[in-house]
Amino acid sequence: MKVLIVGGGGREHAIAEKLLENPRIDTLYAAPGNGGMAAMATCLPIKATDIQAITDFCVKEKMDFVVVAPDDPLCLGLVDLLREKGIPAFGPDKKAAIIEGSKVFAKGLMKKYGIPTATYEVFDDCDKALAYVQSAPVPMVVKADGLALGKGVLICQTREEAEDAVRSMMIDNRFGMSGSRVVIEEFLTGPEVSVLAFTDGKTVKPMVSSMDHKRALDHDQGLNTGGMGTIAPNPYYTADVAQRCMEEIFLPTIAAMNAAPGPQGHRVQLPLRRPGDAGGAAPAGKRPADHYGKHRAGDAGGDGSEVLLRRGLLRGAGIRRISSAL
Repeated sequence: MKVLIVGGGGREHAIAEKLLENPRIDTLYAAPGNGGMAAMATCLPIKATDIQAITDFCVKEKMDFVVVAPDDPLCLGLVDLLREKGIPAFGPDKKAAIIEGSKVFAKGLMKKYGIPTATYEVFDDCDKALAYVQSAPVPMVVKADGLALGKGVLICQTREEAEDAVRSMMIDNRFGMSGSRVVIEEFLTGPEVSVLAFTDGKTVKPMVSSMDHKRALDHDQGLNTGGMGTIAPNPYYTADVAQRCMEEIFLPTIAAMNAAPGPQGHRVQLPLRRPGDAGGAAPAGKRPADHYGKHRAGDAGGDGSEVLLRRGLLRGAGIRRISSAL
């Protein structure tokens, strides 16, 4: 098999190593890849966001399978282009990728379907956003709507900081069009938990939990980064917490996405928080963790109280998922 990995970070490197354990794969490409991947894959001088060039290469080389890892090419519609050419790919189409590409969409989805989330308001007018800042509780969180390499979330300790954040996004275009709309959100504090899961749209199979370190400087006093390392499994993600997240976050999110047109396969990433924490999810449950693979979207229960979801990422394709280090 010929396989192409789109992307060039540590995540793509881990995917490459895992894919090469499959004896059916004899040729591995990466676009653009990185120096560390060069020993195991042919790195191409193609940017991950150049979706037309990637598609043309795949057609020319008769690629058997493509793994699209980064958010940007997913949101640009790379999987759509590949499927049009009959090339199977791991990743959602453009419509499904919006849950990662737009915080406004993700927050609206959670609100509409009763998936617990921090209190928030959405603005596309800078003056209205600045006016809201004057009455919103502090600290508060200001988020650029679109993709910003994991740096579009600013935790503001004062109203002045929040005003600066709004202006930097909506007037100074710090994040380009990604900041043309902003979400101003309730600030929550606590331990971070990230959980990824594979699903075909019905059955959910979580991966090992992890703790992501995003904020720079000692004691989390700096700005958010794209991530500075993780530990796994996460000590805060107990069996009870996992069960409650399954019933009140994972399954309702899958059900919500299935309520709208979209692909049948997804990868779900959920950064979570405990109640009263910085934007995510929490405790309680009854069934053991090794039963999660049997849970289905139609079985979701719970009232959603105390569980907070910061954001969800659905990535998918109409194929069986690869078990890999993502």
